[in-house]
Amino acid sequence: MSNIYELPQEIEAALFKYYSCFDEETWELIVEESDFQKIEKELYDLQNQKEELLNWYLKDRANRLADNAWLDNEIKRLQNRIKINNAKIKRVEKIVDYNFKEMYKWKAIAFWNFTVNYRKSKQTIIENQDLIPESFVKREMIEKVSIPKADIKKAIENGEVVPWATIQENQSLSIK
Repeated sequence: MSNIYELPQEIEAALFKYYSCFDEETWELIVEESDFQKIEKELYDLQNQKEELLNWYLKDRANRLADNAWLDNEIKRLQNRIKINNAKIKRVEKIVDYNFKEMYKWKAIAFWNFTVNYRKSKQTIIENQDLIPESFVKREMIEKVSIPKADIKKAIENGEVVPWATIQENQSLSIK
């Protein structure tokens, strides 16, 4: 935790005990009322005046806000690292893809701990959505239209004449 304010160690311990009396998500009391009252009394006994205790709470709050700000920045930094790594991964995959096609002519090859090959996959391409018969259109309550490409692909593969769609065979690079 990033602290702006240093609280006396006994106050830190008393605050920790106090906060541990509550569920972190719901803030419901999770200890017996009598135990809570003892812990709360310990905290109150540590202060000389009500204003001093309030000041400690405000400092604790400021410390937690600072910690949240630090965590937000750390999350953004890590998300940026993921974004950069993903871009580098895509760049490497393009290089491997190009060299693999040139050198090995689509044949699977094993390198040390890696196997490089291509997986065949089929993708349904809708060439003219206006010609799709109503039997292939699924409508939802919110007026969202979805096209079940798997059903269209199955119909084509079963020999049905579907002039408004084709199946395209793709090659996907696979590195394991």
